[in-house]
Amino acid sequence: MELVRVQRWLEDPVRRRVPPGVLLEAWNFFEDLARGIGEVHRLPRQGAAHDSAYEKLFGDECSAWTPDERGAVRELITAGVELWNSCPAIVKPRSGDVSVRARGAPGDM
Repeated sequence: MELVRVQRWLEDPVRRRVPPGVLLEAWNFFEDLARGIGEVHRLPRQGAAHDSAYEKLFGDECSAWTPDERGAVRELITAGVELWNSCPAIVKPRSGDVSVRARGAPGDM
């Protein structure tokens, strides 16, 4: 996922061109993430503006977004970025958490 491009668009959505494929991927990811970690309430409740904006995004017709649709997208993507940034990350998992054995290692027989 190209979250940096999404964040750049959020910084100046009026002057920057919407990256449709990247934005669509982020939208779907943020919905999946929120459901997966039980944080759906952290994304805005989606309504008609979200639905029509999503359809236009899917069809690469972002230039046809109404002001309400554009605002709905920005609100959802901003909340998604905030959700992503709040997720803990495991930099170096404990060795007991992952069981990886090299192919042909002793004990494979």
